[in-house]
Amino acid sequence: MPARDSIHETVKEAVIKDGWEITDDPYVISYGERFLFVDLGASGFIGVRQGSKHIAIEIKQFRGQSQVADLEQAIGQYTLYRLLLNQVDPERDLYLAISEATYSDIFSEPIGKLAIAQLPLKLIIVDLEKKEVSQWIPSRQAEKSSNR
Repeated sequence: MPARDSIHETVKEAVIKDGWEITDDPYVISYGERFLFVDLGASGFIGVRQGSKHIAIEIKQFRGQSQVADLEQAIGQYTLYRLLLNQVDPERDLYLAISEATYSDIFSEPIGKLAIAQLPLKLIIVDLEKKEVSQWIPSRQAEKSSNR
């Protein structure tokens, strides 16, 4: 099993505070002979009509020498997990959890905005000091409306 990012427990606490129940730590994707480990699996009740929602959360702290290299690695991992989830658990949405600092650094730049818009990349932005989710991209409201 891969090493956890140093912000793993903080993100986990923030997601729990936001009303989600952690169901898997890690969430294991089994495909063929391979096993991949997404950092967290969670479920939450999102409304009477939609019922319970299941998500997987990959946590990334961009601490490398190049934020673009970190972005490339995160997008590659996110894309592979999304492809696999579409096969084995298509109702589960995948999110990339990052800190507010990472969001304001790389994801507010044109390259980050492009990744969010074109992939589409779903993000959970976490205030590490408060241990709270500060933003969902796309918003949970959009999730409730579209049911995906």
